[in-house]
Amino acid sequence: MAVMLNRSFIGSSVLSLERGPVDGAVQILPLPNIKLVLVELNKKVAFCADRKGGNYHFSLNLSDDPAHECVVAQGVSITRPAIFGFNNELKDLDLQLSVGCRFCSIIIPDLFLMTKLAEYGATNVQNILDKFNILSSRSVPSGLILYLNQLWSNLSSLYLSPQLIEDEILSILIECFMSNHDRKVGIAIDRCDRHEAALQVLALTSSSPSKPFEIKDLCSLLHQSRTSVFNGCKEKFQMSPLQVVRSVRLHQVRHALMNTEFCVENNIHGVLGVAAHFGYVGRSHFARYYKQEFLEMPSQTLSNRRYADYAF
Repeated sequence: MAVMLNRSFIGSSVLSLERGPVDGAVQILPLPNIKLVLVELNKKVAFCADRKGGNYHFSLNLSDDPAHECVVAQGVSITRPAIFGFNNELKDLDLQLSVGCRFCSIIIPDLFLMTKLAEYGATNVQNILDKFNILSSRSVPSGLILYLNQLWSNLSSLYLSPQLIEDEILSILIECFMSNHDRKVGIAIDRCDRHEAALQVLALTSSSPSKPFEIKDLCSLLHQSRTSVFNGCKEKFQMSPLQVVRSVRLHQVRHALMNTEFCVENNIHGVLGVAAHFGYVGRSHFARYYKQEFLEMPSQTLSNRRYADYAF
């Protein structure tokens, strides 16, 4: 998932907020000038990353019940049909997806969007893009969400050209921003220091897969007190800092155990070799934590992969 995110972001990190393997699907639909991405996962998951410049990201939750299957974007719970994440002043991605959420993002190059706004006589939309980060109006569920759901559901049988699909999406998207029917906008909330520290704990752990972190190391690196780092992770992820570190590490281990190419490229053999690569030295503790996280032993994960290799 982090690799997929890094096509549009920098230094992407992923944290599962529930036990068990993360499974799901990522679909990408490249159109002539824009790109659509749809993410569906079986676990509640948090993401963080730095944004690349040059694109606007218009995100939506296509779920039938956004109040229950909600998205938390930049610290704000999106519980109604809305477009969010488009403010171009945002420097990072701070996102949580609930189970059952169908997260869709429309990625549009800056200059191309400005050209289209001028063509539609909608240059006043730029004011909303600059000042706000969430927009809800009557056109969002009845227009854009309806169209995108139909598009993803009928993708294999569509006879429309990519250019026609792109034109329709842009037309409906711009109409959502221009419409005054029940329009409501929201801003990106400033992040407090302890929540910033929590995101940095996740980013540090993801970017340094073999480095062991204790709470004192995290506090020193982030220039934060133990209380601030602990409370930030508890509020942001409902985990302690060390639980965040452990969960990221275990998912990195699982990914390696399931990835033949990774093991060959890094000359890693067996469960102990993979565990050691990610900084685990105590076999019993590692196996116990792994089973708690994924409800199976690491040797079982490796055996399943090797069985799949034979069936290639």
